[in-house]
Amino acid sequence: MVFGSVVGLSLRRWLAALACAAGLAAAGLVAARYAPLPFPLSALTPPPSTVVAARNGQPLRLFLAPDEAWRFPVRLPTVSPILPQLVIAAEDRHFYSHPGINPLALFRAAAANLAAGRVVSGGSTITMQLARLARPRERTLAAKLDESLAALALERRLSKDAILERYLNMAPYGGNIVGVGAASTLYFGKTPDRLSLAEAALLTVLPRSPLRLDPVRHPEAAKAARNRLLAAMARLGIVTDAAAREAAQAPVPHALVRLPFDAPHFSQMARELGGDAARIDTTLDPGAQKTATDILRSRSRWLAGQGIGSVAAVVLDPGSREVRAMVGGTDWFGDARFGQINGATIRRSPGSTLKPFLYALAMDQGLIFPQSQLLDIPTSFAGYTPKNYDGLFLGRVSAEQALITSRNIPAVRLLNEVGPTPFLELLRRGGLATLDKPAAHYGLSLILGGGETTLLALTNCYAALADDGRALPPAILAKRPAVRGDRLFSPEACAFVTGILTRLERPDLPTSWERALAVPSVAWKTGTSFGHRDAWAIGVSAEHVIGVWVGNMDGTPIAGISGAVQAGPILFELFRALEPRGSKPAVKAGLNITEIEVCADSRQLPGPDCPRRVTATIIPGRTRLGPCPVHRRMLVDAATGERLGPDCLAGREAKTVAVAEYPAELVSWWRSVGIPFETPPPPAPDCAAAAGDGLQIISPSPATVYAVRPDIPDTFQQIALTADTPAAATRLSWYVDGVLAAQGAPGQRLFWHPTPGAHRVAVADDQGRSHAVTVHVETFAAENQP
Repeated sequence: MVFGSVVGLSLRRWLAALACAAGLAAAGLVAARYAPLPFPLSALTPPPSTVVAARNGQPLRLFLAPDEAWRFPVRLPTVSPILPQLVIAAEDRHFYSHPGINPLALFRAAAANLAAGRVVSGGSTITMQLARLARPRERTLAAKLDESLAALALERRLSKDAILERYLNMAPYGGNIVGVGAASTLYFGKTPDRLSLAEAALLTVLPRSPLRLDPVRHPEAAKAARNRLLAAMARLGIVTDAAAREAAQAPVPHALVRLPFDAPHFSQMARELGGDAARIDTTLDPGAQKTATDILRSRSRWLAGQGIGSVAAVVLDPGSREVRAMVGGTDWFGDARFGQINGATIRRSPGSTLKPFLYALAMDQGLIFPQSQLLDIPTSFAGYTPKNYDGLFLGRVSAEQALITSRNIPAVRLLNEVGPTPFLELLRRGGLATLDKPAAHYGLSLILGGGETTLLALTNCYAALADDGRALPPAILAKRPAVRGDRLFSPEACAFVTGILTRLERPDLPTSWERALAVPSVAWKTGTSFGHRDAWAIGVSAEHVIGVWVGNMDGTPIAGISGAVQAGPILFELFRALEPRGSKPAVKAGLNITEIEVCADSRQLPGPDCPRRVTATIIPGRTRLGPCPVHRRMLVDAATGERLGPDCLAGREAKTVAVAEYPAELVSWWRSVGIPFETPPPPAPDCAAAAGDGLQIISPSPATVYAVRPDIPDTFQQIALTADTPAAATRLSWYVDGVLAAQGAPGQRLFWHPTPGAHRVAVADDQGRSHAVTVHVETFAAENQP
């Protein structure tokens, strides 16, 4: 009795509600003209999910809407026509004729509920259902009346097709699946325009009870409801009997479709740039992305065996700067700590990879050209003493040799000449925004990796070398606004640098590589960061610019890591895979380049006494050249060959001879390591004006055998470095076995920490004078104590 009373009460309430709604229909038609909607129209277009798509339209990754729903809005014309036909026939046959509520439907629902003894129908129109979806509420009499008035108001503001379209986009399909766009994608793996009759029938009945009719959890209930609808539609003549029977045989989906999850790091970056738009079209090439991903996943196992946990790569179009591929990591889900970190955008030390930009800048400033001579000797800058990777010194190297062999000391000396501030400003204009500290913070170490950059920014900066020096930001999103490129380098400097970097005769490319790996014809540079934490390889061809980084995400050092050994092979494999017909460098025409002859020793304009000349390639009007400073004429005594000054010519027969005077720093280093070289004639002893070789080492003395005691700290075992110095000298450089040991002004207290053995100690002043001695150091024996 109690149960029957409750059912009767519920039924009576529904009857009353429906009767009131029907009774208010006429009044509502008038009131709705003036009554405002109980919700804003924006409630009918909730935020969509986001589809990040490749350049060919292929979805890469889908992102939930802000409310954690899968929602892919569609336009009514893009929906298979059978779906709206079924929805209207099943839910609201008089949809196109009623004003928002259907009094006849309400009365029919009341009669059906009365006959069944329970609530079996609510009599809601599609418009009323849309109003309820826009503002979900508990189903009460007041809510029903509110939906009715809202439906009448909606009909005054929107067309029937607009109402139907919004209903299809807001209908619930189970869980967080909202709208036919999401339902078609997740249940059937297709867009709504390709729905079959069976699929459309399932999507028609599913919103009635998304939980009870969930085809994944309750396939039998979903199939039965679908088939009942198909049978009813056949009776109404909406579909044929044969079509209904065939559709009824189709299975219902047993699982949700697996959504695409390609290029996850790139897609995340695109989502951040594109915001919450329903669709974000990007520049990514799916084929290039798959190729790069497969190669890096394969190589990651090889790297793991060497203690290297991560690898990333970026592929750009050199002209448009569009990102064609980006692999930020190879294990998004498997690596809980670092898998979702984008290795293409983390800040790391670039090692020597900035050197090509410095050489290009110096060429544009007229300071150097490919055949210029640079010094590769021990050098100290206010206490900063750079070292070469191999620990050796070559003395004199050409600019092209210094760049292709990645010599550190010539690069630091060149940066000192160019200036850290102009170079830093150029890098920032090239997009290396992570170099965000003052130039004084980096100092000269900037050229050896003293700052931090990202793989994406660095690769994009290399693209400027392939694009006549133009700087453009990398393009992630398709159809970006036109951007005016900043000019970083001249086309001529770009041609010089890329030509140098295309050569194969280099120490970071063992000859076996060329035979085994078929090295592509690309301009490329490797780099290894401070502390052996990161290895880089960047390459440029006419079609692609590719950057590779390997290392550990947490910055853990890796013994023996090298850009040439770990990153270089991956770079070449990517080029071979992406350019299977062979790579070629970009060919530039119309360059302002010419060849001239220069002195082989100075690489300046040769004079009449220059004994040997070489061909140099320069930029006319930009490259600065002067007279050769090495070869000159000198007065000597005709009898003795000794150098004479203007004040001691009387009574002597003099003649002029051609002599070579090399840079003082170079001469001092040559002497310190025992390299023979041509020297000017010695001055005549009685000719003061010609003298000046008065530099003489006082300490350490070659006549003394020094001893070091193992029981005394090294700090207390130093030998003073002193020398008799001519008045004109203002700076002394001390070398021990060819390595710079100390620098300072004459009279400044300088010391050397001796080690056992024979040592060649040399000193040179800023006038080119030098002196060297051999010093012997022994280990003090305890038995020699008294």
